[in-house]
Amino acid sequence: MDIVEKRDYIHRHLHIANESTLNEFYETLRKEELKTKLESRAHKSEADIQSGKVFSRDEVKKRTSNPGQ
Repeated sequence: MDIVEKRDYIHRHLHIANESTLNEFYETLRKEELKTKLESRAHKSEADIQSGKVFSRDEVKKRTSNPGQ
């Protein structure tokens, strides 16, 4: 079964799935979304480090000691 067939199958059967199945499916999708977001942030951070976009310890202390300013 290819990806399109799987999506069609899931779409057709969502309305008859029980709450437990829906909760499990929902949590799986949320975890995948979070994983993607965290991986994206990690890649951006790695790129920032490689390009020299970093803060010294003193700069970090200044930025965190006065939040909102």
